[in-house]
Order: sequence, then structure tokens, then C-alpha cells
Amino acid sequence: MLNRLDPTQSSAIRFDGSEIAIPRLFAYHRVLDAALACGKSVITSHGIAGLLGHAITSTQIRKDLSALGPLGSRGQGYAIKPLVEQLALVLGLDRDWRIAIVGFGYLGHAFATFIAAREERFKVAAILERSPALIGQVWQNTPVRHINDLENVLSAAGCNIGVIAVPAAEAQSVAERLVAQGVRALLNFAPTSLHLRGPVLVRNIDLAGELSILTHRLAFNESSSAGYTV
Repeated sequence: MLNRLDPTQSSAIRFDGSEIAIPRLFAYHRVLDAALACGKSVITSHGIAGLLGHAITSTQIRKDLSALGPLGSRGQGYAIKPLVEQLALVLGLDRDWRIAIVGFGYLGHAFATFIAAREERFKVAAILERSPALIGQVWQNTPVRHINDLENVLSAAGCNIGVIAVPAAEAQSVAERLVAQGVRALLNFAPTSLHLRGPVLVRNIDLAGELSILTHRLAFNESSSAGYTV
């Protein structure tokens, strides 16, 4: 018999495992939610690995899910619905989050479009820009406002999360202004480190750095195949 957890508990659940595993839990939630929508009710760790294109091993999946509690039975797999609900609780996806995007150039616009298409729990509630060509435009019912109006906009928008997609020289001041308005989580795309006081969570996304990981591995593989020692 499959073990089932009660999803009606508080959403303030801490994952009893490494924070490194959180992106994997998000990937599990995404593919399992899709499987549930297609009418599937039970799945094994091997099945989850298959949905992920075997980018994560079934052994790793079982290890990650074991930190959530007794969710499955050996040989029978996992009941998908309670597993999706439990993952949503752990990831905070059982409620809506409001996002303020500062900087609506190519990167900010691409982020907004992606998140709106993929994740219904994330709502872009405020967009701020400096470019006169963008100010006044409306993106999916959200007007693009001047960055000078940040305080007024955020006081009404009630945003939990701020996305910084401005040049590096502006990122620190933008971050400070967001935090002063009660935003307690920042996703920073600017190529610079932020120095903030108070209880604020910051994730720095360095796209060039991510590419450098790939170029390093490509260069290493090419050198290895050519018989060179790195």
C-alpha cells in the first residue's frame, strides 16, 4: 500500500536535506504535476528519471524524496497526487507570489514571459524601467512604470520577490530600494555582488558564469580527446 501524507498541514515546511537539492525537487514537481494532469496516478523513481530525460538518476531521486518523509513503497512506487502536494508545500508553490521586475530590457522581458507561461503561482505585479521607449507600455495588464516611481508602485503592488535586471552600476541602489519596500527575496541578474543588511534572501544568476562552465567542459573534453593532459 502506498504511503500518503496529509497536505493540509502548514506550508512552512523545511526540507530535511541539502539546499542544493531544491532545484531537483522543483524539477520533480514540474514533471509530476504534468503527469498528474495527464491522468497518471502512480510512478516509480525510474519513471520520474525517465520523465526528466535521465538527467537525474533514480537513486538520487529516491534519496531526495526520502528526505520528505515516507512517500512511497518499495516495488510499488509513489502516489503522484500526494507527492505533488508535498513538493508544493516544501517549495512554497501552494500559494501565489508577486514579483517586481526592475529592468525590462531583453532579459527582464524574457524572464517575465517565461515565468508567466510556465509557473502560474508567480505573478508579475510590477514592472519598472528607465527607458522612455518602454515606460507606459502594458505587458499582460501590468503597466511599465518609471523606476523613479518604485516606492509608490511597490507600496500598492505587495510584491514578495524582486527581480533585478539592470546594469551592474545600478543594481545595489535598486536592491536597497526594493528591500526598503519590504521585498525579502531578490533574484539578481546584474553581474555584481549585492551587499544588503537585514533578513533578505539573494540569488545571483550569472549567465556568463553558467556558460563558462560549459566552455570549460567542452575545452576539457576536446583536450582529452586530443590526448592532452589538463
